[in-house]
Amino acid sequence: MKKILPSIIALLSVLMCNGVNAEDLAHDDFSDGTTLGWGKGKDAGLPVTIEEEADGNKYIKLVSEGATSEHADKKVVFFREGGKWRGNFNSKGVTAISARFKNMGDEPLEMHVSFGNTLADLRTRYVVIKGVIIPNDGEWHDAVFSMALDGFQMVPLGGHGKSSATFSPKETLGNIKEIKFTTGTLGVDYGDRRGPYNGFTGSPELVAELWIDDIKLIK
Repeated sequence: MKKILPSIIALLSVLMCNGVNAEDLAHDDFSDGTTLGWGKGKDAGLPVTIEEEADGNKYIKLVSEGATSEHADKKVVFFREGGKWRGNFNSKGVTAISARFKNMGDEPLEMHVSFGNTLADLRTRYVVIKGVIIPNDGEWHDAVFSMALDGFQMVPLGGHGKSSATFSPKETLGNIKEIKFTTGTLGVDYGDRRGPYNGFTGSPELVAELWIDDIKLIK
């Protein structure tokens, strides 16, 4: 018994460690035929839809109509709140978020990711500085958005200017409640009553069709 007990303890330790290392980070591939909570919001007249390719691969499709849309479908924006996408990304060891895109529109799309947090009930967002260009070639492209702490640009929920409440990137990643994908351009200068600001032009109105698949967090 004395020889067996240490072996059992060692085996349990290995299993526990493997369980931690094999933590199931969020990954949505839409293979179940649902949008899994990803969408454009309740005001959208054209919600994202589940589609299927000839080889059986399922994905979600987003259509934006640009300035002429009569609904909230003018921009390339989609997001997911809560569930397995909510929590402390620092403790989970998340270093990036990735997705596959197929741009079926008439122009390239510069995609960015932003994160809504739960700090003080404010929805301040930090946008990954470096976007990923998705060419309009009708092919699938893998996009990886780094979450390096020096790679965030603060953008308040209500606009482009500075916010009176700010949190560090590390604080933000420790309290994630929403992940949002959007087109946009970083590094645009603005001037308002609060002074100059080098910010982010988010979600321009444009006509586009974007296919999305395999959204996942990466350690």
